Amino acid sequence: MMEALTWGQQDVWRAIVAAEPQEQYLNLARLFSVPQRPVTLDHAHRALDRLINRHEALRTRLTGPRPAPGQALAESAEPQVEVVEGERPHRVSERLSAAPFDYWNEWPLRVAFLVVEGFVRQVVLVLCPLAVDGPAADLVARDFRALLGGGELPPHQADRPRDLAAWQASDAGRGHSDEVVAWWLEQYARIDPFELTAAPKRPRYMEATMSSPALAAAVRTVAARRRVSSSTALLTGAVSLAGRLTGQRTCGMRFNVDNRSGGGRRDVVSAIAQEGLVVLDLDTPDFGELLARGGQAAARAEYDPYAMAEALAGRVRTFGRFDDRRPGRRDQAPELDARQIRLAMDKTDLAWTDAMDRNICDFHLRVAGEPERMEVSLYADTGLLSPLAIEAYLLDLERLFVEESLV
Repeated sequence: MMEALTWGQQDVWRAIVAAEPQEQYLNLARLFSVPQRPVTLDHAHRALDRLINRHEALRTRLTGPRPAPGQALAESAEPQVEVVEGERPHRVSERLSAAPFDYWNEWPLRVAFLVVEGFVRQVVLVLCPLAVDGPAADLVARDFRALLGGGELPPHQADRPRDLAAWQASDAGRGHSDEVVAWWLEQYARIDPFELTAAPKRPRYMEATMSSPALAAAVRTVAARRRVSSSTALLTGAVSLAGRLTGQRTCGMRFNVDNRSGGGRRDVVSAIAQEGLVVLDLDTPDFGELLARGGQAAARAEYDPYAMAEALAGRVRTFGRFDDRRPGRRDQAPELDARQIRLAMDKTDLAWTDAMDRNICDFHLRVAGEPERMEVSLYADTGLLSPLAIEAYLLDLERLFVEESLV
């Protein structure tokens, strides 16, 4: 039986179609060590079966016509599983992530058990973006680790993906979507038009990644001082720098919202995250004031993506997308003082990390890394920003927060 996709899954499908056949960058990988106990391969396979039985999203594949697919739920699934010995974990993760999923025929999970002397020591999971978003991938890894440790999980009471999709297709869901679309239209009316043109390169979309211990410490320092989250601080900084590039007084940027704030959604395993919208007036040179505005910005982020795309067609566009992919506990106290933060800038690395010919987004800023070293990647259309401008944007982001942390 064909079930509808959630709005979040429909968003992902639009991104997949726009990027094919290079959409493997959307895959989600998780790597973790097993609990400190001997874990045999037999036990690991049994734990995997229990994990798949627990989460419907791991037993679904696309079905129906390609232009408007649905999904089919199976009673069981047998995903790709490798037993690996002697290969570096991150290399395994990269290898399993390197190809897009076969959405109609492949189960949405690839697994590798890394063994030493016959026992499983680490696990690599690569998940299909149509099955899970970032928070859901974290939940799957959490549950799998607990099962490998021999623990019993509480009854799974989160909303099911098919229930969410059913509500979204109801009169109540469509009414909610209409309200959110209307709100976005109001916000779009505030955004100043802009035009940036550069000579496109081949490949057209290029990604640079900056690895910076200075930015990691500076962001936490500034966020703690201004009493906002580090994610809000980074988003505000991203919008501020976009305004400098475009000359806009009022600038908008989309950002990822997990849509898990209420009821049974906290632990739902599905792709339900969607883009929210922040529009900021950049009429003050005081970055602290901008941070306050960013912290107060509303986010309406649950809607029919096709209705939203139709409503916004031909209107002034936002400047790209911000995506904070760091795991939990993002806002630990900074470990470096002002002098150490400045010195840490000498340890910043910047490298070109990817390139592709097609993408749905012309500016995509992604934040990842560990508390002591932040990794910020910028995928941009070289018709919007030249390669030199891509590099400059990342370094300016670091400089913005380092200077603010020294105030």
